[in-house]
Amino acid sequence: MRYKVGRCGVLMFWAFVIPNLSRGAVALDALGSYLTQHGYGGAQLVPVGKFYHLPVSANGKPGNLIIDTGSPATLIFRSSVKELGLTESKTTSHVRGAFGPSREFYGTATIKELKAGNCTLTNVPVAVAPVVSYGGRHANASGVLGLRELVKFAAILDLSHHLVYFTSSRPNVQHFEAATWMRTKNGWRLVPPGSELSQMVRSILTEQGWTPVPFSIAHRHLRIAGAANGASCYFMLDTGSYLTLLDAAFAKRARIGDAPARIAAQGIGRSATDVRLAIVPAMRIGSYEIKPASATVAVLDSEAIGRGTDSEVAGLLGIEHLAMNSAIFDFTSRQLYLRPRANH
Repeated sequence: MRYKVGRCGVLMFWAFVIPNLSRGAVALDALGSYLTQHGYGGAQLVPVGKFYHLPVSANGKPGNLIIDTGSPATLIFRSSVKELGLTESKTTSHVRGAFGPSREFYGTATIKELKAGNCTLTNVPVAVAPVVSYGGRHANASGVLGLRELVKFAAILDLSHHLVYFTSSRPNVQHFEAATWMRTKNGWRLVPPGSELSQMVRSILTEQGWTPVPFSIAHRHLRIAGAANGASCYFMLDTGSYLTLLDAAFAKRARIGDAPARIAAQGIGRSATDVRLAIVPAMRIGSYEIKPASATVAVLDSEAIGRGTDSEVAGLLGIEHLAMNSAIFDFTSRQLYLRPRANH
């Protein structure tokens, strides 16, 4: 049987300077305090460039994984397999990224024990692929933590405070016998069984000025409604993309002008392409607006963006806009929360 691995989100790496990392304790805000009181464990993220690295221990070996919502599965770079004490099994599935397929093949492995912060995940299946690099640099990452684990362990990803929370027991209707009352700024409100935690997360964040925007999971990618330059579309939410990247065909339809740039984007499997720079007069994510918004433009792989299907996206909403707008992901309720960063 041919092993199939989902395509991974584009990872664009420029030159990085790795800072000295401090892993001291973090003072939790209202959201963090609530989550830890309700069975969540937390782990601190380390910003490196514009990416967010999660320091981990894989089978007792130290490493770090980039948080990548654009990758359907957790992925270990082939150069880190031995360092993490893993054994790779070969497959016949070609590596495919945002710019198309490559000649490389995926492998598979299993991390028996993956520790991050005070969280321990067991028997984590991973894909193995060539390192993603630009100019031979990949910011010392061992791989990426992908969407499958973020969903499976009901993660709350808080980019504004550089934290990710996991729980081993997803809240569900079987855990609650009846609807309960929840206190909000507008008084007490009855909430459906099984949704207390996500409702409280929403209450905490909206009271602090975050705007909730629902997203969906289509073909193992996060898809969110929005618009660019007045043209309605969907974006793929991709924390593993250095910059927001629009498909050239969509940019043309939306009348988004671009200009040449001395930038090459490197994708998974050594696929790469030149990109152009663009300023989008207005970009909307749900009801949340970003004015103006920078972006890059390139020809994206038709399969990667679902061209011509009911899950088509106009491009990738990258980490720069997600970070600048203090993004918080709730993978249980499938809500993205956005708020302008205080120093932005």
